[in-house]
Amino acid sequence: MFCPGCGQENADSAAFCRFCGQALAGAAPQAPPQAAPQAPPQAAPQAPPAQASPPQAPAPAPSGVGVPFSEELAPTSLAQLVKESMEVESPNAFNLQSKKLLRVNMAASGGQVLAKAGSMIAYQGQISFTRQGSGGAAKWIKKAISGESFTLMLCQGTGDLFLADAANDIVLLYLNNESITVEALNLLAFSPSISWDIVMIKGAAGMMSGGLWTVELNGTGYLALISKGEPMTLKVTPEQPTYTDPNATIAWSAGLNPTIHVDANLTSLKGLFGTAHGELFQLAFQGNGFVVVQPSEEAPKTTLQDPKSGGSGPAGGILGGVLGR
Repeated sequence: MFCPGCGQENADSAAFCRFCGQALAGAAPQAPPQAAPQAPPQAAPQAPPAQASPPQAPAPAPSGVGVPFSEELAPTSLAQLVKESMEVESPNAFNLQSKKLLRVNMAASGGQVLAKAGSMIAYQGQISFTRQGSGGAAKWIKKAISGESFTLMLCQGTGDLFLADAANDIVLLYLNNESITVEALNLLAFSPSISWDIVMIKGAAGMMSGGLWTVELNGTGYLALISKGEPMTLKVTPEQPTYTDPNATIAWSAGLNPTIHVDANLTSLKGLFGTAHGELFQLAFQGNGFVVVQPSEEAPKTTLQDPKSGGSGPAGGILGGVLGR
């Protein structure tokens, strides 16, 4: 029989439980307790996978209504374009609107400015444009001999004049009773108070008919040059002469008189006429001063592209006559 107290099995003739001492007299035999059977665990029911709905075409815009502005569709809004590119007014005679655009305040400039012919892109007010003469017989003779396409226009009137030259960078200077020599191709505009003349580079007379010519400017006023990229200025000292590629040369300080330097390995000038590389033909600067160069060995494209002239053709005012380009 089983003990009613502890549930252990004992002999049928036992009066007491041999495990716990519980009296067994008269106790009915009991089956040992058993744990209720448990159903095996079942996985929770899963919903069927959702099916992607087919893409729907966007609803057409109402009639007369455009597509809403989105940065993915346009880099800027119309209002932002107007705000960021709006002209900047300045009391200065010359003012850069950007790296590539010059604004001339005609009132601050005394109503006149000299600019490269063809460089006007816009103006506000009343401004007239006339071709500027050579300024005397001596200059005319120099231009005729050199073939320098140094064509200026005299801009007169009131308002604001906007100048640029084939999207080249503009270098804006102010001369304070100073002098500078400029490659004609790189000259954009200057104040009429600045005097100018055409000068020849020494040592070039034997290389071409008439030699090599540039423009010397002197006085007080504004001067705007163009450069194919951001220019760099090199110091020139007697101990360390400087040599530059003519097409990369923009301007140099007064007191420096560059000469023509030809590679000694050339057996004749025939090789020079067949190439425009500065490794064969350079400008040599000696003395004290500086020379400004652009980061390109190619002359900048300008509004004056005349391959038949020696001044502002594709090869530039210096190289144009030498290379026959």
